[in-house]
Amino acid sequence: MRKMLVLFAILLCTLVGGVVHAQVEEIPADIFQWVQSSSRTDYYFNKEQICFYKDVRGQVDTNRLICPVLKIYDDLMKNDVISKRRWNGKSLEGFGDLAGVAEYLEFNIKENTVRIKQVDYLDSTFTTIEENKPNQVVKLAELSPKSLDAKFYNAILDYGQRHQLMLAERVNSKLDENVKAKILASQEEYMATHKKEETK
Repeated sequence: MRKMLVLFAILLCTLVGGVVHAQVEEIPADIFQWVQSSSRTDYYFNKEQICFYKDVRGQVDTNRLICPVLKIYDDLMKNDVISKRRWNGKSLEGFGDLAGVAEYLEFNIKENTVRIKQVDYLDSTFTTIEENKPNQVVKLAELSPKSLDAKFYNAILDYGQRHQLMLAERVNSKLDENVKAKILASQEEYMATHKKEETK
């Protein structure tokens, strides 16, 4: 399923609420990092648009990591989603062409949580079929380490911690040198204490 031909662009840490202009091409590896595949879903995060939160004054909050993600469904998962919607009396308009979902996540690193701010169901042309804003908070410590969600979230967090300075400069290219030094020190400390091959 990793070879499924699609193109999906999420711009500047915001999910598209309408039509995503897509061509049938392979998911670009320079934009999307594949993390894992279950029997029903492929999990990707957008490493080009992952970033830290920036307030109106331009201050970067390295405790809040924002990341758009993409989940591509196989036929069994599509049928499961449709069956559940039918059972719950929800609209099925457009769901005959369901491809997967795009989600907008915000991690709070200190609190060890992830907030699912928006979920868009996508069809095969990557038009949004339905937009939901669950604003659901997941406590990462309560997830089983073996769960797919836990592995997915931890992979995103690990990438963010290994690229702190890059992600900070992504939202503020004019960081004070003292701030840059502090962020770089935090990044190096993380990498020194978490020895593993870095996600490319």
